[in-house]
Amino acid sequence: MKCRTNHGARIVPLALVALLMAGQSQAETPAQKKERMLLQRLAKSDAQAAALQARIEALEKRLEVLRAAVAAPATSVAAHAIPVTQVSQQASPQVAQSTPSKPSAASSASKTRSAPGTFEVDEEAAQRALERTLTQSGALLLPARTIEVTPSFSYQRVEQTSPVLANITNPATGTSTLVLTNQRTRRNEMAAHLGVRAGLPYGSQLELDLPYNYVRSSQVTDLGPVNSANGNGVGDVSLGIAKTLTRESGWRPDLIGRVTYNFGNGRRQDGTLSLGNGFRQVQGELVALKRQDPLAFVASTFYSRAFEKDGIKPGDAAGFSLASVLAASPATSLQLGFAQLYRREQENNGLKIRGSDQTYGIVSLGASSVLSRDVTLLTQFGIGVGGDAPKYNFTVSVPILFR
Repeated sequence: MKCRTNHGARIVPLALVALLMAGQSQAETPAQKKERMLLQRLAKSDAQAAALQARIEALEKRLEVLRAAVAAPATSVAAHAIPVTQVSQQASPQVAQSTPSKPSAASSASKTRSAPGTFEVDEEAAQRALERTLTQSGALLLPARTIEVTPSFSYQRVEQTSPVLANITNPATGTSTLVLTNQRTRRNEMAAHLGVRAGLPYGSQLELDLPYNYVRSSQVTDLGPVNSANGNGVGDVSLGIAKTLTRESGWRPDLIGRVTYNFGNGRRQDGTLSLGNGFRQVQGELVALKRQDPLAFVASTFYSRAFEKDGIKPGDAAGFSLASVLAASPATSLQLGFAQLYRREQENNGLKIRGSDQTYGIVSLGASSVLSRDVTLLTQFGIGVGGDAPKYNFTVSVPILFR
């Protein structure tokens, strides 16, 4: 009897639970059932949306990495976008000094993921190549308390043909006759220079040039033998001062005035060969600079007056030049220019030598490349235009900056 009572006690609660559940299922209306199903679907949609958002975020991170890798070449090309006109807005004429900025995410990615054929951007190098070229051409001055030493080598080839009178002796009769013939002169003129520039306060600059010349010359006439000669000697030392007159603003360019004095202390002749030195001269020059990144335009004009020595006075000279400089890459700039020169007739004991005046032009091509932070390599090649012009010339220089 006791066992039956316990079994019946267990059955009673289970039956009550079943009755309650049946009551609840019977009590749920169709509207409540529909609402419950909608809530279940909404919860399922929210879970799917969260999973989709997570996938989108993962794809965006991968896309940022791909964009950084693709943008590396474009960032390299745009490295020169630093406004170069900041130079003309400083208190003194100074070479622009780029301050390194905090690298962006794109540049960091390009450094870590450099692809073949791409190069890293050095914004300071892009500025230095352009600035050094402008400094060497005299269109930009150094900052105060800055010195630049420039060893250089130049070569010039001169070929001229002129009519001369030759004395011909008849061996049979012993009589001499003057005839008109052509004389061809060939000169190879080489010069080693040591230039020093020093930045001074108040937008000015001191300039010094110390040359040494070597000349090899040959002359031949249609009726005579070839005469050759070699010579060398110290060239004329020159000292100059340059000053910034106006700053670039709107349409107005940078304007620099320069006065240079040639001491005429060089060796004039070596034997019978003229080295082209030994006459004092003073020269005034005006240089204008206008910048439109990545281009810079330079225009200049000058007048040079020579002084008489030992009865000989070289002719005064005047001329102008136009040039454009292009920042072609982060460390290289290119230059294209044209110069025109006019020289008056020479005088000998107050008498002008007819036909000694000269008028010619020179087309020049140049390039500069940054070797290190303070060392640059500059090359320039010129072609003469006109009968009085040198046939061609070239110059190689290595400016070294001391801060």
